Amino acid sequence: AGDSAAYLLLEPLPMSFDQLILSVKSFVSAPQALSSSEPLTFSTLPIVEAAEESITNAENINPNTNGFTATSTAGKKNSAKKDAETNDPASVVYAIPELAALGRVFRSSKRVALTESETEYVVSCIKHVYADHIVLQFLVQNTIDDQRLDNVSVCMEADNSEVFEVTGEIPAENIPYGETKNCFVLLQRNVDIALSPSSFNCELHFTVVQVDPVSGEPEGDTFPEEYPLEDLGIATSDFMAKINVGDFRRSWEQIGNGNEVLEKFALQFKSVEEAVSAVIEFLGMQPCDGTELVKTSSGGKPHMLHLSGMFVGNMSVMVRAQIGKDPSNTGVILKIAVRSDDSGVSRMVADCIT
Repeated sequence: AGDSAAYLLLEPLPMSFDQLILSVKSFVSAPQALSSSEPLTFSTLPIVEAAEESITNAENINPNTNGFTATSTAGKKNSAKKDAETNDPASVVYAIPELAALGRVFRSSKRVALTESETEYVVSCIKHVYADHIVLQFLVQNTIDDQRLDNVSVCMEADNSEVFEVTGEIPAENIPYGETKNCFVLLQRNVDIALSPSSFNCELHFTVVQVDPVSGEPEGDTFPEEYPLEDLGIATSDFMAKINVGDFRRSWEQIGNGNEVLEKFALQFKSVEEAVSAVIEFLGMQPCDGTELVKTSSGGKPHMLHLSGMFVGNMSVMVRAQIGKDPSNTGVILKIAVRSDDSGVSRMVADCIT
């Protein structure tokens, strides 16, 4: 009794060893991590989710080498930098003093495209989520050989959102042809208002500097320019990290039903398989026990989906969802139970179903 070594042997780890290694590396990279008096425990380690594939390969193509990049010292440095960003996307934020002061990022989203990959300016966004802020990292690529983009920023206007307010921005100083650089927007979250889907109108603002395509030296006119982007959405699921649990039933019972929320929805999907994929996407949670796969031999019985996650603030959330065909064959019926240690969080997660 009380033997910590025995605990480690008998209790399942809350994450895989690979995730543990990445989590410790992420912990060390965060500002003031090593000087903090906070004890290092599994609950204080940063959340590590499964790596997401890049949405586009455009930024990896060197326009001067027909798509093939020669190996160089600079190339190796850039490769090492990208590896660090892949292991911990928030390392980009930590490198900027004004943003590092916000503390440790809870989670970073996958990249969201805000333009087509063939346009003259290719823009995507990564959302770095905190308890009461979101740092939006806009990756901007210039594909026009006779232009340099100076003072590049993204102007955002909320579409009737009371939850978020733009409180700061950091522009990119300049973006030469063929390069991708970051600019940032800081959103403040009103924690007194329950999260709900928000949408922002986005527009790229910059100064165009005409340059010689060969030398890159400025020549000709300089003028301000605006370029419309796709709207950027922020959902409650952005505040949810996908977390595996070793024993779903045990974790479900440990949370208990004190803050449980039960709901029933009629969803317009043609099949149970489509509905299962959509529910996973809506909630942004991790399927457990292989329940993301619908058995073809179920004989028409409802499918049971188990999901686990960690809501911002390191709050465990568990979901059991029963999904079956509507008897009238007009769609599917979803019965969902959400458990957490906070009834408000359980309600916000249940309300993700749209």
